[in-house]
Amino acid sequence: MDLAGRPMARTATREDRTASVPPLSAQLLPQVQSAAAAAGDALAAGKSVVISGAAGTGKSAVLARVLGQLSGEYSVLRLRGAASLSEKPFGGLFWLLSELPPETLSNPVYVLQFVRRVLEEKAAGGRLVLAIEHAEDLDSVSIAILLQLCRGGCAQMLATVRNVAACPEDFVHWWAGDPVHREDLIPLRPSGTRLLLEGMAGAPVSSRLLMEVQARSLGNPRLAALFFEEQLLARTVLKRRGIWVWTGSVSYAGTLAERVDSETGTLGSAERLAVETLALTGGLPLEVLLRLADPAAVERLEESALVEASGQPRALRLKDPLLAEAAAALVPHGRAAEIRARIASRSASREDIAAPSGAFGAAPGTGGREGQLLGLLPGEPRFMAVLRAARELAACGQWLEAIRSASMCLDTVLINPAAPGLQRSVLSELFHIFLSCGELRLAASLLEHTDSFLSGMEILGSNDLCEGMVQVLGGRADRALDYLQRALVQLDQEETPELAQLAATAAAYACVLLKDRRAGLDYLDVAAVAGKIRAAEDSTGAAADLIRCFSGLCAARGMAGDPDTVTVPSGGCASLPAESAGLQDQRSGRSCTSAGAKQTVARLPVLAAAALQGCSGAAEMLREEVRGCSGTAADMYLDLARGLLESDVPCMLSAAETATVLGHFLIAYEAAGGAARRAREQSDRQGLRAARRIENASYRMLLAANSVTDRLLELSEFERELALGAAAGRSSSHLGTALHLSPRTIDWHLGRIFQKLRVSGRAELRECLKTERQQT
Repeated sequence: MDLAGRPMARTATREDRTASVPPLSAQLLPQVQSAAAAAGDALAAGKSVVISGAAGTGKSAVLARVLGQLSGEYSVLRLRGAASLSEKPFGGLFWLLSELPPETLSNPVYVLQFVRRVLEEKAAGGRLVLAIEHAEDLDSVSIAILLQLCRGGCAQMLATVRNVAACPEDFVHWWAGDPVHREDLIPLRPSGTRLLLEGMAGAPVSSRLLMEVQARSLGNPRLAALFFEEQLLARTVLKRRGIWVWTGSVSYAGTLAERVDSETGTLGSAERLAVETLALTGGLPLEVLLRLADPAAVERLEESALVEASGQPRALRLKDPLLAEAAAALVPHGRAAEIRARIASRSASREDIAAPSGAFGAAPGTGGREGQLLGLLPGEPRFMAVLRAARELAACGQWLEAIRSASMCLDTVLINPAAPGLQRSVLSELFHIFLSCGELRLAASLLEHTDSFLSGMEILGSNDLCEGMVQVLGGRADRALDYLQRALVQLDQEETPELAQLAATAAAYACVLLKDRRAGLDYLDVAAVAGKIRAAEDSTGAAADLIRCFSGLCAARGMAGDPDTVTVPSGGCASLPAESAGLQDQRSGRSCTSAGAKQTVARLPVLAAAALQGCSGAAEMLREEVRGCSGTAADMYLDLARGLLESDVPCMLSAAETATVLGHFLIAYEAAGGAARRAREQSDRQGLRAARRIENASYRMLLAANSVTDRLLELSEFERELALGAAAGRSSSHLGTALHLSPRTIDWHLGRIFQKLRVSGRAELRECLKTERQQT
């Protein structure tokens, strides 16, 4: 990674910084909005409020938002704690008590009466709110007086606190015991940081850029905004095709350099040497650091908030990853060489130096992965055996057993945190196992786990790519294309042709589902540029399997990059080429159904899509391929094949229900539609109702525009009024009276409305609206 320090990056002017991005306070993050709303409700209910959180998490933004929304009945007195006044009695109220003779300050009762009288005069009959920033820096005497005013009902407190434990004891007891509303602002997860960055940049950001920012900020909104703003100004992040991407270069000029100066500028020379040593090495065992720096200076650093200790033997590193990397980048070359020479002269071995943490640290190589796992996870020989077994079982179609083993591995990795690079490797493997077994819900759940890591984590090269593949395999093409476009731009920047080929082929399939043939062909051309899709015998690995899968899915629905390999008959369903579908050509004399044949992720989804499109022989091949497989997805494919071959409505309904559970919404929609047609032909009214229910539910999942909320907007005002009234529980008689229509006419209109909204009736309409409101 290139590090651009002071000499290499231009320093932005004040005008540049003002015009580049909005201030952080303007970025109203969801947690800020939620905390402000809850705090405002608590004040209205007569409660005091304490907003706690580390510096930069948005406490001041919450405070400002709450105060800005207070009505005219409130009177606000603003106070601010300061470390310089924390040891002085009445330091927090000196401006208020300046009129009192000094001798009266020794009488707390008199002081309390005076403060109450002054504040009541300032409130002028309004409800008094004491807005206090940094309450932990107020002296104990001032806190005691302010708390007494709150306990006596004279005022309510709205306070921000960085660390409750650092507050005066009286404040801690009040905070814990009295009816005080508390709002804790925690660091942002990657999904929250994405909202912040996209709000600042005004455009989507790639998952790689997101994770690089997240790893340095650890979810601190202020640090994330600070780092991202510096990269925007230094142009070390680029906007490609409307998406901001990570380039690998980093600038630590401007405000980041100023931050390093402010954090370390007051340190003595001995402490600065220790800090620079930790920054350059990424962390050191304590005994090694004591050989390189003054022990007294190291002890003073331990007492500060700059360093943290962890592990056995005890190791020290700078607590803030962004500060650590910035400090390392800004150490002058000569001084950095001198420090490294000191380390070498004191015989500090490579094993003494801790690996840097975060996404920008060194990730373990794949060659030594098993040995690293053996040393990091308890019961490791068994863990490796389970992981290997899961991989082999998935490849052989034993999906039930593979899922059990993979889920066990996932629990082990999440419960026992290991090195970030190691977790990334294992989670990537498990993600591909879930995809291979057709478990899209589990794959999506695993991606959600990556959002729970405070430093962020990318798997399989790109979380955008992974999320896009899960969405498009489930048939949710519009959502998938958004993720895949981000992935493609970042992967092009990183020059990773195999993953770029995978992303382009998946994007082509998304365009096929969206009926955008021209865009689909363009993406297939991009995939061809990234590298021709090789035959199954010549290509192995997760990416190769998935490329064949998406290529086959495109062919199954009538589109392929090479017109010589796919013919589209008048019926509109493509004849599947053996290579692109990942199948064996039966005319070659080789069987694709032998007991020893390994199943891959490429085969069954393609056959299922072809069978649902009416391709001749696809259903028979699907039934043959899935025999011998186990697991929920295997049951789904087998029921689908039987239902299509035998016109068996219950089998097709079973396949549709299972597909919904697994996250295959397109299969559920098409299978339910086929079941509905067959049920109608067979006069199976019960089967028809069940099929319509599943078809409608899966239809709403396919596109964002298919939601009930969006489709309500397509109705006329009259129809929308009827629909919302029915969802609210009003009877047809009640609705008819208001509109001067008979109940029968109302029922006729509602029937047409329910068909447009793809719901079965009032109850389902009400439930859909409730669920969609909760999701937004």
